[in-house]
Amino acid sequence: SPHFRRGERRPMALRVRFRTGEQLVQEGSTVDVGMGGAFIDARSLPMMGQSITLLFASPTAWDDLEIACKVRWVSDGTASRARGFGVRFEGLSAGQSSALYELLQAADFLDPEAT
Repeated sequence: SPHFRRGERRPMALRVRFRTGEQLVQEGSTVDVGMGGAFIDARSLPMMGQSITLLFASPTAWDDLEIACKVRWVSDGTASRARGFGVRFEGLSAGQSSALYELLQAADFLDPEAT
């Protein structure tokens, strides 16, 4: 359906970058994304509970979509869980929400296999 529920996550591989504080920007890829958060596969993992900034390359805008996040859980790939980390998006503005919604719609449209 064209409408994302708040808690709904969809399998979606989008290249993202993230930074923790003033540190270097790291690269990763989403495994799934929703309006409330995402699971990201990355070589460099942040710490549990850390606040990070996620940078999505937007297909419709010049500037990256920057979203403040809180790291909810981290997996190093052992215990049969995928390697990566889960984040909850924090305090999305109306503008960020609509930009994220458009980005997810565009990605879903471009990659029908992901539905």
